[in-house]
Order: sequence, then C-alpha cells, then structure tokens
Amino acid sequence: MQSEITKGSVKSAAVDLRQFTLNFFELFGAEIQAQGRKKNAALLVKLTPELSEHFHKPVLELCFHQAELTTGQELVAYGSRVFDRLLTYLDRHSALTVQRLPSRFTSSQELLQAIRPLNASIANLRMQEQTQFLFAFNWRITYRADDKREEMYTVLMDESGTRLSLAGEPSAPQDALPLETLLADAEPVVVEFSEEGQPLPPKLPPLTQLTRLAESARKYVLYHADVRCVAHEAEILPRLHKTLNRLTTYYQQQIEEVYDAHDPSGEKRQALEVDLQRKIVEEVENHRLRVQVHLTSYAAIQVPLAVAEMTLSDGKREAALHIRLNRYNGVLRQPTCYACGGATVAIALDRNGHIICDGCIQQCATCQDILCTRCGVAACPVCGQENCDTCSCACWACGERACTAHVSACPICADEVCYTCQASCAACGVRQCRSHLRADHVTAGVGDATLICNACAVRCPGCQQYSAQTGLCEASGQRFCTHCLVDCTGCGKSVGTGFYQTIAGHAYCLECLEPCPSCQALTPLPTQCPACGVPCCQTCGVSCAVCQTTFCYQHAQRAKACGHSLCNDHAACCHVCGGEACPLCNRACGICERAFCGEHGVACRRCGCTYCRECIRLSGQCDTCATLWRTGEVVALIDEPWASEAAVAALATQYRWVRAANQRYIIYLGQNALMSSALVVIDQAVTPYKVVTARKVSMTETIRGRLWG
Repeated sequence: MQSEITKGSVKSAAVDLRQFTLNFFELFGAEIQAQGRKKNAALLVKLTPELSEHFHKPVLELCFHQAELTTGQELVAYGSRVFDRLLTYLDRHSALTVQRLPSRFTSSQELLQAIRPLNASIANLRMQEQTQFLFAFNWRITYRADDKREEMYTVLMDESGTRLSLAGEPSAPQDALPLETLLADAEPVVVEFSEEGQPLPPKLPPLTQLTRLAESARKYVLYHADVRCVAHEAEILPRLHKTLNRLTTYYQQQIEEVYDAHDPSGEKRQALEVDLQRKIVEEVENHRLRVQVHLTSYAAIQVPLAVAEMTLSDGKREAALHIRLNRYNGVLRQPTCYACGGATVAIALDRNGHIICDGCIQQCATCQDILCTRCGVAACPVCGQENCDTCSCACWACGERACTAHVSACPICADEVCYTCQASCAACGVRQCRSHLRADHVTAGVGDATLICNACAVRCPGCQQYSAQTGLCEASGQRFCTHCLVDCTGCGKSVGTGFYQTIAGHAYCLECLEPCPSCQALTPLPTQCPACGVPCCQTCGVSCAVCQTTFCYQHAQRAKACGHSLCNDHAACCHVCGGEACPLCNRACGICERAFCGEHGVACRRCGCTYCRECIRLSGQCDTCATLWRTGEVVALIDEPWASEAAVAALATQYRWVRAANQRYIIYLGQNALMSSALVVIDQAVTPYKVVTARKVSMTETIRGRLWG
C-alpha cells in the first residue's frame, strides 16, 4: 500500500484534503461548522481542550483555497503549518494499534479432511485455537531535490519475518487482500483486567522481535525507494538541464557584452566565469535527490487460527504434522512436501521419516522401500535400475551409484568402481579401472579393443610404443609390434626395425643384401650397365626416367633444366640449338616429330598447342592450323569418339566442323551461319585421349585466321 504527495498535487487515488480534515476533527471530537453552502467552503472548528493545547487556539478558521483566504483564516494545503500540525498529532496518537480479525470460518471439518495418508495412519490428534500476529509497518518516504515528494509505503509481515503481498502489488496473488480491508474488518482487542481490576495492556511479541521485523521491513522500503529514485531522477534531469542552459546563456551574454576597452586585463570576464561556475555547482546541488525513510506507525493484527496437531506413523517410524486453518479468510495451510516444498493432501512417510507428496515418491527396485526424491534412488549407470543408497554402491571414479551387480573391486587399486568406469584388457580379459589401462597403438581407434593392461603391454624396441599385437623378429629374436615387422622380399622372413633396408620400395633383410662391387653399398642384387657391363647398383648407378634401367654414370646423363636422369638411348638434342631436350618435359613436335628444348617451343595462336619454332608460321599459327581451311576434312563432330565429353558435346551440334590432324593433335574448327566459330583440340598421343581445348572463338580471331590461312 502506497501513496505519493508532491507540492501542489496529489498522486494517490481518492485523496481529498478537505474530507481528510473533516475526518480528523470528527474523530477527535471537535465541533465543525461549515461557513457556506459551497462544496469547498471554509470551516469553523471548535477544538477540544487537548486539541486546543496542541494547536494553541480554541477555535480554528480553515480555508482550502488560496484565492478565498481572508483575515483570521488559515490555509490547509500540503506543506502548510496547519497540515503539518495535523500530521504531527497523528504521529503521536497512531504509533501502534492492536486489532483482531473476526472468526468467519468456525467449522473445523476442513482440518480433519486436510490430509489423506497413503502408507501410514494418524495418531495423537489434538485440536486447539491459537493466534498469529500480522504486522503492518507504515513508512514515510521523503524525496527532496528542487521539489519535495512524500510517499507512504506499507510493508505487511508475519511473525517469522516473511513479507506478505498486498492487493495491487505487481507480484501479489489473486487472493491477496488490500490493507484497507484488513484494517476495516479488524476489531478492537478484548481488554483483560488484573486482579485489582486494572486494565492490562494487550500481549505483544518481545521488543527484540519487533525490532528485528522492523529492520527487515526497512530493507524492502529501501529497495522500493531505490526503484522510485530512477523515475524521479529522470524527471529532475530535464529541469536541471533547462536551468543550467538558462544560466550559461545569461552569463555568456554578459561576458560577450564586456568590451576589451572596458576590461583590458580580463578581470570582469574572469569574475563572471567564476560566478557562473559557482551558480552551476549550486544548481547541481539543489537538484541532487535526497531520500529519507521514517517509520511512522505499525499495526499488530491478531489472526485467529485453528491448529490440528497429529502424529503420522507406519509402524516403524513417526512424523509430527501441524495443520493450520485461518479462521478469518479460510485459508488452510497443509503440510509441505520435504522434497518439492509444495502443499499436499495425499501424503506418504518415507523410510527416513520425511513427509512427501504422491509425486515425489520413489521406490527402490531391490528392497522396495519408499524414499523421497531428495534422498531417494539413483539410476545405475550400467543397467539403469534405480536403487537406494543401501542397495547400491558409490563408484570411486564417477561418483554415481551403481547396483551391487555392476560394481567390483579393481585388482590394481582395490577401489569399488562401476563397470562403466572399468574395461577389460583386450589381451587377457581382466576387468580393471580405465586409468590403469593404456591404448594399444596398433589397434588404435577400435574402441575398447585398443585398451590393454600393463601386464600384456609390450614396448616395441622399434617405435617405442606399447602394444599386445607383437611378433618375433627372425633375425634378432626380439618381439616387435606388427607395425614394425616386415616380410623380406628376398627370403620372406619376418624382421623388425633395424634389421632390414628398404631399396626401391622393397624391404630386404640383411642376409639377403650383399655389397656392390663398385661402391660397396648393400644391395639385394647387383646389376650391370647394359652399355659397358660395369657392375652398379641403385646407389652408384643412374636409373633412366624413361625405361627405368640402371646405367653407370658414363652411359647416363642428368638434364640440367629439369633434373631427369636419361640414358643415352633416350637422351635427345634440340634440332634448333643442339642443346639437351628432355622427352618427359618437352615431347617431340607434333608436326615434324623432332625434339626441341623449352626455349625453342612456341604455342600456336589458334589451337594453343606447343610446337617447335620452325613449325610455327609468321602469323603465329602452326602449319596444321594455317592450312586447316584449305586442306581440312568436313566431318560431323557428333559422330567422333570424344563427342561424349561434356565440353565437346555442348558445341558439337551448333557448328559445321572441319578437321585437320598432325602426328599428335586432332584439330576441329567449327563455323555457323552467323560467322561464329568454335575450336576443339584432341591430344591423341596419350592413352586415354585428352580434350585439350573446347571453346568458342571470337569474331576477331576468326577473321584473323581466315586472312592468314
């Protein structure tokens, strides 16, 4: 509950200052006379002696509008002297009130039907009437900046310090009541008298408890004030900006009006700037928001309760239950579930004596005991069966609880570990912790088949890795992993690393190797140069890149440009310059079939193929392309063997084709009615054939070819 008052305006709903004044004086027994028939006419108030002492007058003449104020009358407005005295008097007489809510629900049948036990019975049922206090703390929050705002904020709490929501608050439940309704329904507490006949004060909780509740309520009020300060500061900042803008503009004009002749030293301008800074600091300080929180009063409201105390027992264990019925609003507080914390009607008693609801019941699959979800069963990570802590065992590796059938002691560390955290050795089958197993590098990537124990793991002397997939080296008698064992090409023996050599991609054991007569390098079978008969091997000989035959260094040579080794039979010379020409890098000219080097090869301007320099004409075309139109044969490209190629098939039916060929290339030139041309070049010297070019020819290139051809 809250209301907010600002200077000259009221933001709370249904606030009438004149009606508030009438209610005040009527409540305290003053005599009131209206000084006219108007709705807001002035009032003549004859005060009681107690009020006269407070206001220092026996009679008050009150007016509610500044325009109607006359001599002898006092204005009643927010912030006026009379209004402040009204609030001061209320503060003195309304610091504490004790009320009692009526009992509207007198039947106790709901208490007897509040719960329905599922696996237990009710014993020791006792019914009694009790009283619970609700405390409504009223706080006045004052916001001061360039204006003043006041707000009344109420916090409703129970005896335990839990805040209760009131109607109208954002998070209030649907059944929440307004504070005005609670106070309106409340009745005075029955006064008790002492033995001497003196009235006794009402019973209240200890002062320490009230202080603690007030401090808790103050935290909610401070949070509310912090939230409201955001909105208030958003309204203050535009006003501050407007004020500072006005000051800055005014002083800037004053500074500009000071002429240099009148202020040669600049003292006047400097004084104006200092004065401006002082004014800015003052305005910023005047617009700074300050908040004050003051506890004005509090109300202690007694709520009548009917309490049923009982014992729930299943024959082995017992639990005490307390059910409360609010006699004022009929709200029934049922037992809460130990697991989920929700109110429940159908309740059960678990093995540990906890009160649980029907939805939080769990049952052990082994002992069939009932447990709650908080201390209940856990699924076995191996079989998924749910068991309690008695019928299961905690795994030392993963912390999960597994059933006793899927937990065993590790033979290495003796810890109880579930089967999910254990694995069997792929070699001997002994189950143990995965941390004690190592991966077999030979079968790596095959899941658990790669795990082997330390007893079965053998460290290969070749690769220094562990594996159970080993074999015996017939040369040394050592055990190597299967990755490091090879079969000798010569004798077929299984040998390990260091006991064989790889020559020309084949492995040979040391017994199958013998020294080369020329270089003394080990070789499986020394050969002789086919040209001179000199013994040589792969180390001291040269293998021709064309025929793969080993020659001695005198009958083989290495091309300087590309580095290919060639025998004398396959070495060629450029017919233009006489230099070396590698047949692997530059094949013979497709027209004259003579060898040429890379420096004397020229690409044809039309077909793009490389020929020797002498077979390229001045037009930049090869002899085949230059005579294509005169000597070419008209063919249907669609019927040629390479018409199935996608690039060729896309052009085959669009042009009329002429074919010409040389020793290496077949050249097709196509033309349609629009004088558009296309070119297809096939390399027939390779197996299978290769489509070198399949493209359209530009009009410029077509005309140039016609002219030069």
